[in-house]
Amino acid sequence: MFCRGLLNFRSGSFGGWGMYLMIGFCLLMFLTLIFFAFKLIKAHSHSKSSESSDSALNILNERYARGEISDEEYTKRKIILSTKN
Repeated sequence: MFCRGLLNFRSGSFGGWGMYLMIGFCLLMFLTLIFFAFKLIKAHSHSKSSESSDSALNILNERYARGEISDEEYTKRKIILSTKN
């Protein structure tokens, strides 16, 4: 009975292919949601990492301005922080 309904292409909407089209559409929507979820997570993690490196650079600038570190140390650490971005 079940196979007979699948092989009868004249019944139902879309000539019997309605079930397959609906499964394909649902699968497409599911994959689209997963894609956008990953893009959102990636964008959120990237913004957090750039914020932390910016704050590290701000701390380095403040320490240099207060005279806590030398010119050589400031330059060396600034290069290190800029390469991590």
